[in-house]
Amino acid sequence: MNEAHRPAGTGRQDAKSTLADLRDARVMVVDDNRVNRHLLLALLERGGITRVELAEDGVDALDKIGTFKPDLVLLDLMMPNLDGFEVCRRLRAEPIYADLPVLVQSSLNRAEDRNRAFSAGATDYVSKPINAVELLSRVRIHIQNRMLLRSLQHYRHRTAAELTLARKMQERLMPQAPQMEKVRCSHGLSLSAHFAPSSELGGDFWGMRCDDRDRLVLWLVDFSGHGVGAALNTFRLHAILNQFDFTGFDPATFLGLVNRRLCPLLPTGQSATVLAGVIDATENRFLYASGGATRPMAWHPGDKAPTLGDNSGMPLGFSSSATYENRALDLGRDGRLFLYSDAAVELPIGNNEILDEAGLEALVIEHMGERDDETFLRRLLVSLSAKGEYEDDLTALTVTRER
Repeated sequence: MNEAHRPAGTGRQDAKSTLADLRDARVMVVDDNRVNRHLLLALLERGGITRVELAEDGVDALDKIGTFKPDLVLLDLMMPNLDGFEVCRRLRAEPIYADLPVLVQSSLNRAEDRNRAFSAGATDYVSKPINAVELLSRVRIHIQNRMLLRSLQHYRHRTAAELTLARKMQERLMPQAPQMEKVRCSHGLSLSAHFAPSSELGGDFWGMRCDDRDRLVLWLVDFSGHGVGAALNTFRLHAILNQFDFTGFDPATFLGLVNRRLCPLLPTGQSATVLAGVIDATENRFLYASGGATRPMAWHPGDKAPTLGDNSGMPLGFSSSATYENRALDLGRDGRLFLYSDAAVELPIGNNEILDEAGLEALVIEHMGERDDETFLRRLLVSLSAKGEYEDDLTALTVTRER
């Protein structure tokens, strides 16, 4: 950057940061020559590095390194007891020292000696007799790199911890095993669910609620994209659904209302496919409406293939004036319902092909004879995993009407 255009104070801030890095840095000097050790100590202190540990050979260095925890090791190669080459090898064999800068200083100047040092794990190499300016410059560079790397590692660890917490929060948006068991006891409906985001966070989620007629209401949502942005949208929609009145629940009306509330909240270009419905035990059917979701499947014991529902309808977020239509699937006694996000039909299976709807239906047919929904879902997921690796969030839900 041209000095004339450098932001005011930037140079002073960089200098202060560098001095702070050097003051906080720990350097271990390893040399069997007492005079050399103290010369290097004086040189480092003159350069602003005051936290220095001295080791008289390789054995002494390895004994002290765990307690001192250096940010850089200034290492002589030719020493009795344990030379610098072996010290390097032993340090690199320990994961905690894999990134520790090791600056070798030696009177061995042949190319093969340098190559041997780097092969053993040295970070840099300076020749004796030591040039004070060169040595301090290299020490500063490696310490600054070490501090930057440590900062990046701390950031990565903090981010990973925050993403793990966010994922747990997202998983808690969805019904848990005790809630599903309660529905089985009260409604005779066995539920089994699977949720797996493609990254730390995802844009899928599902939920259930009972309406004023004690019918079970279900929804499965798949926001466009994945990661943090898609996950934020699931929290937005969850907040909307928590405020929703399920009295007189009607799927088509429900989707229309949710869409109108969601449209102003979604960033431009983002949308969600959704399927929402209610299991009506008195009429032996699953009444539902779709906003561009995947086609629901239903079947009964003895059926040769599932019945696929109609999934036409505009995804949420495109137009606040969108309207939706109710449809129904037969779901009598022992009937099973299968809902899933589009990762199941967009699964890459090689040669630039995807599993597609027909491929998923074929897998469902293989397992639809399973007596309980948990076994069906588990074995279906195994078959899907054998076909390819998911590139999107996958949510799958089965509901079985028990006698």
